[in-house]
Amino acid sequence: METEYPREERRENNLDQGLALCYQLLDASDEQIAVIDTTYHYLFANKAYLTAHKKEKDEIVKSHLGDVVGADMFNNVLKPQLDDCYLGKEVSYERWIKVQEKVFRFMRVRYTALYDEHHQVSAIAICYRDLTEQKQLEVSLSESKQIIEQISITDWVTDLHGKIYFDDVFPKMINISKRNKQILAFGLINIDHFKTYNETYGGNAGDEALKKIAETLRNAFKRPSDYTFRLEGDTFAMLFNVANSDDVKDLCRKIHHSIESLKIPHANSQTIPYLTVSIGISILQPEQQESVASVYKNTQKILWSAKKAGKNRISYTIL
Repeated sequence: METEYPREERRENNLDQGLALCYQLLDASDEQIAVIDTTYHYLFANKAYLTAHKKEKDEIVKSHLGDVVGADMFNNVLKPQLDDCYLGKEVSYERWIKVQEKVFRFMRVRYTALYDEHHQVSAIAICYRDLTEQKQLEVSLSESKQIIEQISITDWVTDLHGKIYFDDVFPKMINISKRNKQILAFGLINIDHFKTYNETYGGNAGDEALKKIAETLRNAFKRPSDYTFRLEGDTFAMLFNVANSDDVKDLCRKIHHSIESLKIPHANSQTIPYLTVSIGISILQPEQQESVASVYKNTQKILWSAKKAGKNRISYTIL
C-alpha cells in the first residue's frame, strides 16, 4: 500500500534531496570551497577545503574564519577583500600565497556574494584552486625558486620588504653599524585611524593608500644601505645610517610632511581630514649594547607615545 504525502511535505523532501546532491557535488570538486556568513563564521566547507586546512567538518562549521587561517592573514589580507564582497563586489585574482611558513602555492582565488530572498548579501562563497603545478610548467624550476624567494621577503601589497626579511636584516644592520662605528636609525611608522579608514572607504582604497605611503618611503630611501619594510597591516619600518642625529630628525620631518601632503581624504579621522602617520624613531649610537628585542620594544614605546600625544607627530629616543 502506497503512502501519499502532503504536497508541502513532498516539496520539502525534494528540496532536502536537492541540497544533499549539491553537497555531494561540492565535495567531489577539487576546488577548495567554503561558505561563510556575514560574521565571518563557516556555514559549509567541502572535502578539499577541509583537507587543505587539516580539519574535520565539525571543527570548521560555526568556527570563525580567523581561527582557522590565523589572525594576521584574516585581518590584513582576507577581511578587507571579504568586506568588499559583502558590498556586492566579486573579488578574484591569481597569485602566490603563503600557506605555511616558507611554503607558497600559486592559487586562483574567488569570493562571490550570495543573496537572500530580500536581495541582501547573506553569505560569501570562497573558492580556491591550486594552480602551482600548472604555474611551474610555465616557468623553469630555477625561476620559480627565485619568485618564491622574492615573495617570501616582499610584502605583496606594497612591494616593500616584509616581516621575514626585516627579522633577517635588523640584527645584521645593528652589528654592521657597531663594527663601522656608524649611527643607525630605526623607525616605526603607523597610519593613524587606519581601521576607520578601511571601514569608511573599503579594503581596495586601503591598499591604494598603503601603496602611496610605500612609494613615499621608496623615494626617501634610495641608498643601497637603506631599508624600508611593511611589518603588518598599518605599520611600516625603516633602517638607515646617518652622520648625526639631526639628519634623522630632518629626514623624518620630510617623510611625515610628504605623507600628509599626499592629502589622501579621511573624512572620519579624529586628527585632520586626511590620512596621517605617527612615527617613533630610535637613534642607536655605535657603542650601545641594547639587544635587537630591546631596541624594537623601546621603539614601539616611542611610537605609542606619539600616538597617545595626539597622533600625526614624531617622537625620538637616543639609545
